[in-house]
Amino acid sequence: MDESSRFIDEEIEVHFAQKPGPPTSLVWHGREYEIVEIERQHRRLDFKRAWWSRRHRDYYRVRTDTGQVFEIYHHRGPGKRYWMLYREFIA
Repeated sequence: MDESSRFIDEEIEVHFAQKPGPPTSLVWHGREYEIVEIERQHRRLDFKRAWWSRRHRDYYRVRTDTGQVFEIYHHRGPGKRYWMLYREFIA
């Protein structure tokens, strides 16, 4: 499957109906996008680096109420935990 995507890589805010649980919306550039479907999710654990520099991340490919498809991830440490809008898939 050949898919085009646009690299974004910007920090975003993510909301949840309940925690723990999947994200239900994201805020990017001041606009809230409701997540209507999680198409795919996976976790990448990084044990090749020293513990203080590991990059454990939870990735989600989500479809929003606008029909846009984004890949977002949660950086789980070490250090600051944050959410990133990694890329947008172009139809």
